[in-house]
Amino acid sequence: NDSLPSSLYELDFKEFEAHSDSLLLLWYRQNVTFNQQLETDLYSPDTSTAPYFSDEVLLTQLTRMNSYIEMTFNPITKQYIEFYSKKRRKLVSYLLGNSEYYFPYFEEALDRYGLPLELKYLPIIESALNPRAVSRAKAVGLWQFILPTAKLYGLKITSFIDERMDILKSSDAAARYLRDLYNVFQDWHLALAAYNCGPGNVNKAIKRSGKSTYWGIYKYLPRETRGYVPAFIGAAYTFHYYKEL
Repeated sequence: NDSLPSSLYELDFKEFEAHSDSLLLLWYRQNVTFNQQLETDLYSPDTSTAPYFSDEVLLTQLTRMNSYIEMTFNPITKQYIEFYSKKRRKLVSYLLGNSEYYFPYFEEALDRYGLPLELKYLPIIESALNPRAVSRAKAVGLWQFILPTAKLYGLKITSFIDERMDILKSSDAAARYLRDLYNVFQDWHLALAAYNCGPGNVNKAIKRSGKSTYWGIYKYLPRETRGYVPAFIGAAYTFHYYKEL
């Protein structure tokens, strides 16, 4: 990624930040419309209490996580680590509260299929832990399934029911989908990218770039996917070390 121009990943980060803030606004409107001050508080960056960590310390902390999924540290992932650990500290405090409820369900589903438990952090960047989240692409639920993929993995969707909003059923479907993507790519970064934009787009990026790693195909991926793995790393780092942040 050293050969990538900083302007490229800065634009990617702005796209991610706008998406995250839209998820935050949706969560706010659905849950706390009675509290006008809370909306302002959640959006207000408060870095005054955030500790400073050098690049060397951040790298050491990521390595110390002993994650089965590689926690890469570079100028791109650093932006996303700082987004969750500094810029959106107040949002993270609410998400930490929600995670106490949701994470055990995610971990149970992931463990059922022998998957890395750190995948439980995906719904943070997918839906901000909002089971009723609906994206611009009409992806729904904690795990943000689009209709075809949801039906492929056995989720029932009718005019009266949408199992994409069911915590247990959607988590089981997401775990099976992630398992299948990893079996295809044999690389968790590529599997995560495929979860976001589809395996076809990842294969196209591999073919166009001639590379077979996420960072090698980075600039050939759709913009929203270029920020996906860095956002996952940023969320995983922040939720792992939140007591020290």
